[in-house]
Amino acid sequence: MFNKKIPFYFHIESLLRQKILTGQLQSGEKLPPEKELAAQFGVSQITIRTALANLEAEDLITRMRGKGTFVTKNVPLSKQVIVTGDVQSFVEDSRKYQVKALGIDKKKVSETRIPREVEDFFGLKSEDRLGVVRRVRMLDKTPVQFLENFISPETAKHVTVKALSEQPLQTILKEEMGLEIGRSETYLESIPADPDVAESLHSTVFAPLFLLRSYIWFTSGDPFEIVSIFMRPDFFKYKIDTSRNGFRG
Repeated sequence: MFNKKIPFYFHIESLLRQKILTGQLQSGEKLPPEKELAAQFGVSQITIRTALANLEAEDLITRMRGKGTFVTKNVPLSKQVIVTGDVQSFVEDSRKYQVKALGIDKKKVSETRIPREVEDFFGLKSEDRLGVVRRVRMLDKTPVQFLENFISPETAKHVTVKALSEQPLQTILKEEMGLEIGRSETYLESIPADPDVAESLHSTVFAPLFLLRSYIWFTSGDPFEIVSIFMRPDFFKYKIDTSRNGFRG
């Protein structure tokens, strides 16, 4: 029933969160008793308690001694739409999150998460260094996105941790360097969580994540950055707009 590489409590927690955020479990609705949930999922009551404790920490449920467990009356979060439009759309979308900057480092290309792609995009060699910017985005104090930007060392000099906590990276560089962003290419896929990403997102290693990876160029045509956004799928959904002329068959 479950992927054994991922803790049972995480599977149950994710399923219940999905039902709450989509409205399958309504605000104020009472959940089944722990014993009944344990029997339903074929796990121990300790596993159920762990899953419920995590949901309670996110203010999605309330546990009342002697009465039971209830969906919070005012569910604080809803699923967010993944934005895949123009570059400006990404910048505007980023403003709705609280941001925690994790660091600005210089690494060898060979030490990055995607060395081959970094080499090809920037025209670098494995021993060359580049800037790596890492952040976490939160909704109502819940971490929902882990961001990793690869930029040139020269560009990284103009970025500070304080500024990253207050403004999108592209806004900072436009104000500091007068840089103008041109086109971008964006790809969406599903991947298992690496240990550092899982820790930052309060998730678990191997848990499935959405990965939105963009390759962005300056208006001059020179490469600007690769940005990877790792997203918890229980908080996001992908939207595709189509017109009548877009249908075939």
